Amino acid sequence: MKVSEGLVQSDPINRLLKLQLTTLIVTVLIVFFLQGKLASIAYLYGGSIALANTFLQKWHLFVAAKYAGADAGKNLGRAYRCVAERWALTIVMFAIGYSVLTPALMLIVGFIVVQIVVLFGNLKRA
Repeated sequence: MKVSEGLVQSDPINRLLKLQLTTLIVTVLIVFFLQGKLASIAYLYGGSIALANTFLQKWHLFVAAKYAGADAGKNLGRAYRCVAERWALTIVMFAIGYSVLTPALMLIVGFIVVQIVVLFGNLKRA
């Protein structure tokens, strides 16, 4: 059984990904002109952590549609697994970023800015 975009209501998460990516690109350019190359690389990496979380969530959406279908128990299990994997991904990516990138503050700021898009990017939903 193959799950396509038509079987999953992926428009909201696709819109969110586009908004996050646009925000990240614009703000990375601003950081680059204001604070330089190293700060913009750290900022880009921090924002990429938030983007990776959203991509992981989208992937779980399709996997849940494929394997869980209308089974509420399986869907709930997939939701818990998604949350756990997103936490693990975030922790690992932050650990790598802190060990490699020097301006750690910009890493955190990049993550926060792109994550704020998640909070305010879906205001039109009822």
